Amino acid sequence: MATNSPARQEHGGGVAHHDDHHAPAVVVNGVSSDDEPSVEWGWHGHYPKVARLAGFVVAAVLLILLWGNHVGKQEDIWLIALAIGFFALSLGAIIRSRTSWRR
Repeated sequence: MATNSPARQEHGGGVAHHDDHHAPAVVVNGVSSDDEPSVEWGWHGHYPKVARLAGFVVAAVLLILLWGNHVGKQEDIWLIALAIGFFALSLGAIIRSRTSWRR
């Protein structure tokens, strides 16, 4: 949210800003420092590869949890269903990133 939005001006905003000391907005890869202040000092990224890998790791851990001291099969059903879900989401993210129309 920009610091000079009408809602902030109307309600006081909570943070005092002086227009004469306000530095011009920095724009990096189409992202303005007015919208994302972290763009100014260089950190504005994500870890898509790590997130995909984490999905596969979570799926593997859920499958490893099948070996335990539980007696009922309801736990097994949930563990398998959640593992399949994490695996599908991670695989879908990989496929979407390779066939992305935004490149």
